[in-house]
Amino acid sequence: MGEEVLVPVALFGSIIGIIWLVSYFNSRKRTTVHETLRHAIDKGQVLSDEMMVRLSLANDPVRADLRRGVLFLASGLAFGFLGWMIGLEDGDAIRPMIGVASFPVFLGLAYLGLWAFGRADRKA
Repeated sequence: MGEEVLVPVALFGSIIGIIWLVSYFNSRKRTTVHETLRHAIDKGQVLSDEMMVRLSLANDPVRADLRRGVLFLASGLAFGFLGWMIGLEDGDAIRPMIGVASFPVFLGLAYLGLWAFGRADRKA
């Protein structure tokens, strides 16, 4: 198997692996919260409103949108900076790298928009 096959397979395989890991650990976190609640209820403990709010913040989609937005923006800026650095030596490389950097930047802006709209809905 040559490099022309191995590199794309490794690239797309790593993307699939990262998505699977994030999904797996998010599912595991939700399962742990549910098991904790079930165990407390089985023991006869009374769950206060404050405790329920704290447990619900573990899966808060509004906070997750802010974090994802900031991370995507940072990765887009990193790709843009990398393109600028490569462009200093090879002027033809900057345009494709800026194109690559635009994807995470726009994803980050979309997540920040979701965060802003979600936060506005909570205040109402």
